[in-house]
This record gives sequence, structure tokens and C-alpha cells, in this order.
Amino acid sequence: MRLTLFLANVACFASFGWGMLRHFGRGGKPRAGMMAAAAMGPVFAGIHLAAIATRPLARPGMALVLSVGGAGLFWWAVRATRGCGLGACFQGIVPAVVVRAGPYRWMRHPFYTSYMLVWVAGWVATGWGLLGGIAGIMACVYGAAARGEREQVRNVRNLPHE
Repeated sequence: MRLTLFLANVACFASFGWGMLRHFGRGGKPRAGMMAAAAMGPVFAGIHLAAIATRPLARPGMALVLSVGGAGLFWWAVRATRGCGLGACFQGIVPAVVVRAGPYRWMRHPFYTSYMLVWVAGWVATGWGLLGGIAGIMACVYGAAARGEREQVRNVRNLPHE
């Protein structure tokens, strides 16, 4: 089970890296928030993977479900947003369209949700407080990015505030 969980998480983090490089636009010079998130991601992923590889596993089955769910949600969101011009987090890119297909029919931020499923999976797998803290930090980062993106879309498209 450990190897399966480890490889599933490697696949998730590789997918997320692919997304940053190939799916999301960066619109010129990277902004500070994006650089911070891009720097934290690999460091935290390394800690996450090392913990899964070496620490006692508390709930590996549940963690595997979360990881596979996160990967599935990520790739479903990629499929729904191909060609829509989504920007990387904190880049200030407003997409040409408001996506309402795929997972966007049921949730506002499927990419951030998919990332959080995987961060939480490491904590669930090991029960290690450090991974819980990392998941909390990343939730704050993604929450800040999501709020900024919603505000930009509202301002550009004159949408009502919630």
C-alpha cells in the first residue's frame, strides 16, 4: 500500500507541475505571489513524499482515495478549461470566458480543491502534524489566490459581489 500511495502522490505532484508549466498562463514576468507558491510547492511536496515513504502510515487507504480523487478532479478541470486562458495563481490573468463546464458546474475552484485533496491526503496517511500544517498553509495560499481571482473576474465582467 505504501508504494501505491507514494506513486499516486508522485503522479499528482507531477500533474500539478505540468499544469503550472503547460496549462496555466503566466502573462509575462511572474508575480511575487506566484513565485512564492511555486517555491513552496516543490519543497512541501518533497516533505510530503518523504513522510509517506518513511513515517508510519495511519490511514493509507483513505489517503489513496483522496489522492486519486485529487488527480481525477485535476485532469477533469484541465479537460474543461483547455483553451480558456486560465492564468497561474496570483498572475492577474482574467480568462476570456467564465467556465461553467466539467467540475465547474459543481464547484468554483476545482483546481485548488484538487490540490487540497492531495495535501490533506499526506496528513491523513501519516497523521503527522507537520503535514497538517503544510495543508493549512497551502489552504491559506489557495484561498488568497481564489479571492483575488474572483475579485478580478467580478471587476472585469461587472458581476455582482456575493
